[in-house]
Amino acid sequence: MHARLIPVRILAAVAFMVLAGFLTPIASADSHEFRFENGSGWRGEDGTEVAVVFTENGVEQRMQRTVEKVDGKAPFRLVVLKGDVAGGIATKAIFESDIISMKTVGDGDAAVSTGAGKGGSSDADADADAGTDADAASGEKKRGVFLLPWEGTVGVMARHNEIEAIAAEADKYGPGQIIVLYINSPGGLVMEGDEIHETLMEVKKRHRVIAWIKKAISAGAFTALHCDEIYFMKVGAMGSAVMFAGQTSISDAQLDAWVRDFGDVAEAGGRNRIPAECMVTRTKMASYDKDPETGKVTWYPDMRGEFDISDGTQVLTLNASNAMDSNFIDGIADNEEELAVLLDLPEWHEINDEGRKIHQRWKDTIEACGRDVKRINRDLQIKPADQHLALYEKLLAWYGRV
Repeated sequence: MHARLIPVRILAAVAFMVLAGFLTPIASADSHEFRFENGSGWRGEDGTEVAVVFTENGVEQRMQRTVEKVDGKAPFRLVVLKGDVAGGIATKAIFESDIISMKTVGDGDAAVSTGAGKGGSSDADADADAGTDADAASGEKKRGVFLLPWEGTVGVMARHNEIEAIAAEADKYGPGQIIVLYINSPGGLVMEGDEIHETLMEVKKRHRVIAWIKKAISAGAFTALHCDEIYFMKVGAMGSAVMFAGQTSISDAQLDAWVRDFGDVAEAGGRNRIPAECMVTRTKMASYDKDPETGKVTWYPDMRGEFDISDGTQVLTLNASNAMDSNFIDGIADNEEELAVLLDLPEWHEINDEGRKIHQRWKDTIEACGRDVKRINRDLQIKPADQHLALYEKLLAWYGRV
């Protein structure tokens, strides 16, 4: 994604200038006012020392530095902080939308550790603890889910970062929570697959992870296969995982590795590897027999079965009908109420809407990036050379963010 947004020659020039120390922000005495999502806010001027709590790639970070400048327009202003790091002076640019809280040092309990850490407390943590205590005081907690819309191109809109973020939210309520990934993806970047694999294998140790599929193609299918349970909508589809290296589909050892990975992931989730491998290559076949009394399915890697799934002429894409008939999925639900029944819940209840917020924040960020980078590239063509360093700095900030 980064290479498409920012030409390599620009990145190389920016990297050189950073190393050479040419991107030193120009100080100003501007006043700024922020209002953050959790209701807290900050008002102050450039040069103010602040304690900041923010998220970076789904992980909460903390630091205490001086506000060097604020650039851009709300809600995607860029806050540039400056301070002592490892014996030297360094700057850190943070997007407004990533900030959880910011306080002026000296105002009460503003000071925080300058290092990164997951173990510290924040206003958001306090709110979560308060909510948990209230539930405990009122008796048995209401059973529910954490829903994360996981939509768009894998590696761009749909990433492992958001899965990590919703898992961290579920962790606040203890192990054994239900996390529902609403998957609607046409596939995307193969390189994201390793990150997704590691993330979901860890999350499944603590929580019950559900795939609720409208469309899970290619890397989307790979993600769904990791989940403890898979449910389709009636229009659901999963498969067609043809992998490409550039403009050419992979072959030989690379293809064999992906076929094996799909099969291994399916088996780890309690599913047969034969249809999963057919999703990756047209050289594989799959058919099955189904016991009319017990409903037990027996899979074959050829056409000997009564029911054909993949005849070796094209990669497999399962639909709701054949996926359900072959017992490859756990059920079909077209809406949240139907899914609640299949999950053995008395009703559909979302513990909170943090998953929806996580998805919306990243969606807004991607859209803002597209607009801003387009504007910056235009300005590089029309603005005088003495303004280019500031524009390169903005590009570099987006590069590190998306």
